[in-house]
Amino acid sequence: MTKLRKLLILDDDPHYSGMLALKIRQNFPELLVTTCDQHTVMEGYDIYVLDNDFQGEKWGAKLAETVRIGQPESLVIILSGTLEKSLLKRLVNCHAAGVFDKSEESELPLMFALMEKYLLNTECLKPKKVSNSFSSPFKDISAMLSAWNERLHYEEKSSL
Repeated sequence: MTKLRKLLILDDDPHYSGMLALKIRQNFPELLVTTCDQHTVMEGYDIYVLDNDFQGEKWGAKLAETVRIGQPESLVIILSGTLEKSLLKRLVNCHAAGVFDKSEESELPLMFALMEKYLLNTECLKPKKVSNSFSSPFKDISAMLSAWNERLHYEEKSSL
């Protein structure tokens, strides 16, 4: 069974986060998207989309750092209307994957491309399903012997 992938949007603007959640669901129907208007990181998400500005206070870097501590493998994306040099430095240091201008709708495809790449790469890293079947080792051994016999047969033909 495939693990359910989850995305959390933290933004104090419910209209923007609702619109963004809708667009993410349209582009990534396999994701469970949750929105929250508080600047409180919740654990258990694969992707975090974090607003930088919560009612005039800059929380982006602090939120990204909190995610990094509890969820080091998660993708962290920051949304901001303004970006100071000190904030950018903190975001780089805590490995935020991208910073996007939330007022520029043209940046959404770039953000979605980053998310898609992350989802594809982490899908490849998932462990393969292990069979507990008694016959599984025999199938593997049989396949190995068949491949070995084919190689020997090929080498015998080549040496003639």
